[in-house]
Amino acid sequence: MITTLEPRTGAAGPALADRPAIDIAGLEVSYGAVKAVRNITLQIYPGEVFGLLGPNGAGKTTTLSVVEGLLKPQAGRVAVLGYDVATQATQVKQQLGISLQSTAFFDTLKLWELVRLYAGLYEKMLTRAQILALLARFELQDKAQVLAQQLSGGQQQRLALALALANDPQIVILDEPTTGLDPQARRNVWDSIRQIRAEGRTVLLTTHYMEEAQELCHRIAIIDRGEIIALDTPGGLINQLHADSTITATVHLPADQVRALPGVTGARYEGDRLVVQSTQAQETVFGLQKLAVEHQQILADLNVKQADLEDVFIALTGRKIR
Repeated sequence: MITTLEPRTGAAGPALADRPAIDIAGLEVSYGAVKAVRNITLQIYPGEVFGLLGPNGAGKTTTLSVVEGLLKPQAGRVAVLGYDVATQATQVKQQLGISLQSTAFFDTLKLWELVRLYAGLYEKMLTRAQILALLARFELQDKAQVLAQQLSGGQQQRLALALALANDPQIVILDEPTTGLDPQARRNVWDSIRQIRAEGRTVLLTTHYMEEAQELCHRIAIIDRGEIIALDTPGGLINQLHADSTITATVHLPADQVRALPGVTGARYEGDRLVVQSTQAQETVFGLQKLAVEHQQILADLNVKQADLEDVFIALTGRKIR
């Protein structure tokens, strides 16, 4: 369920729920003869987590670079909180907090000094208490006096998120924020992103992790070869696929009786493993259980896999997201 939040206010003006936080229209970017972004148009609204998914070279980072004011497009218009990126870049940058795929920290500055520096670049003078409070949000208060290079990979990513919030931005852009992290560190970063969104900030992120997108994003755009090929909520994208669920179990049942169960569209054996495709997974599992009882067998290692975002991408492009 998407919780409705009160719109944030700030330097950009009053409540912004009546207009997109980021408005991209007809965006075109080329590198020589290579067209990296082709006529991208989308709106990202205040208070949502919006995901850009796609393989390497799809145009995700190029699109972010335009939004950030780092790259000039050949065509199209991008507005951030009503400011035109091309003509009001200074105002735009004041509204953004950015965490890149990797962040190079100053080697000689302690964590609290890094936060003070990043805030100062936006002409925000934070007190020592405010700096420590920001570090505490990301469970880094005990590391305030250490250098960034002494942190683990997960801690460095959380530091990058803290620095992205040092200027109290309304929009936070995260470019593959959990790449290379172990599962526990990744989930810690997810919790931090949820907290950022719970404050009413808008989050735009790119990721290669489908589970991450399903967990965090309210809406997703899938980009391939510079074009948006799908745009919807995670559930909406999956439902549009109309894909069967896959049920597997170690059991020996008559294949013809399995195929006659409710919802079953296909059944086969892979060694000792029964693989069943079904449009009604719950009813099919119930039927398999009854069949197993009738044949005095046990459904061992029962697993039900429903369609996910990776299935959507494969169906749309014919290859996995990497």
